[in-house]
Amino acid sequence: MSPIRQLPPSPLAALRTVALGIGLPLFGVGLLMAGLLGIVSYGVLPSVESLRSRDWQPVEASIESVSLHGPPSSLHPPLDSVHIRYRYRVGDTDHDGVRYDPHDGQYAHDSSQSIVAGLQASPRITVWVNPADPGDAMVFRELRWAVFLFTFPALALALAGGLMLFVGMLVWSQAKPGGRPGKPDQP
Repeated sequence: MSPIRQLPPSPLAALRTVALGIGLPLFGVGLLMAGLLGIVSYGVLPSVESLRSRDWQPVEASIESVSLHGPPSSLHPPLDSVHIRYRYRVGDTDHDGVRYDPHDGQYAHDSSQSIVAGLQASPRITVWVNPADPGDAMVFRELRWAVFLFTFPALALALAGGLMLFVGMLVWSQAKPGGRPGKPDQP
């Protein structure tokens, strides 16, 4: 019996294999990185900051300025940023603070407008100050679940990116030069 000889893959099939083997993992890496950035930005860092501020001390502060800024671009989540500048005194030293909360002052549009209106109505507020580093302070030290929930779409992006990377690597490892992908050459 004569051995079965395989035909070389068509140029279109080879191009498709290369596109899947290179393009899919590259796109997957992009999605994976964007997802991980979202997980860290909306979940991990705010959680760490909120836990770290549990032992901080309340200090009275005076508000110097409050403003509201919309999202920097359409690629960002639809969250406004509350920007605040306040002055407080610890011991004999005056300090300037700009941090509102662990989420960097990001709020949904309706919530942010009411927060800014409340801050503008009262010139004095209570801020939470790190006793080990009095220059480190924030106005609100709790996690806000409405912003924390942005962690879950970021997690979905990271999982989709990881899956694309994995599938692209499988496609690439199955491609054999001179033979059809996934099929061993027959002698």
